[in-house]
Amino acid sequence: MPIVAKDWYQTEVDFTSFYQGDIIRDVPITFLPDKISKWFILRPGANSKKHVDDVLRGEICKWFESSPEGLLKDVWQHGQKEELVAAKAFRVNAIILTQTCDLENRGYYQVAPVYPETKQKGSALAALRENEINHAFYLPAVAPHVEEDSYADLSHTCVVPKAYFPKNDVMPMLSARLTNLARTALQIQIASYFGRPFGFGKRDRASVTGEYSCVACFFRFGEAVKAEFQAGANFTPCAKCNGTLWIRITDGQ
Repeated sequence: MPIVAKDWYQTEVDFTSFYQGDIIRDVPITFLPDKISKWFILRPGANSKKHVDDVLRGEICKWFESSPEGLLKDVWQHGQKEELVAAKAFRVNAIILTQTCDLENRGYYQVAPVYPETKQKGSALAALRENEINHAFYLPAVAPHVEEDSYADLSHTCVVPKAYFPKNDVMPMLSARLTNLARTALQIQIASYFGRPFGFGKRDRASVTGEYSCVACFFRFGEAVKAEFQAGANFTPCAKCNGTLWIRITDGQ
């Protein structure tokens, strides 16, 4: 089944806290500057009264000089081997990847930027809409804040200080909140990109002959939709929902 907004986003949400999968507006994220493959190191200027260790402790310095790290003999040797670096930063819609239960106790949140689907072309666009690109998570448009079909780019995952997510700003910052079904799909996509998903997908072959249960049907409909797969056979889409993630039913279930 195609991914559609009515299945992907909650229509009634609370604004007391953030959750994994929340799409947040205007989150500042950082990257290396264009055409630069390593960090440029920032050091206090020659006439500055501040030392790099002072700056790393949070003291303000008026002037900095930048140098490629290869030109500094003492690079990455200050304090706890920290350096101040030059980066580019911009505000962009982003999706929270950090587990909901960890948000309260983390000083930084992991997020992935959200880009319009038009960055993908041809067959990649069709694969994106089926969540078949392992580093991307499809986000269909929903009024008023996800204005066009988009995706979260997991390959651009970065950390953002918790201070940018104040609890009293949930309402103005929140673009959309995922349903349980979509949040599970996000977790599967994260697992697929950074590790191995819990369950078997269409790229896998059954190791033993037996009954398997569709993960999507359980979360979407609350039903245990089962199918039998023979050892060595590829897993095929679910006949009810077209989902492609299965878990094996053991004799003890």
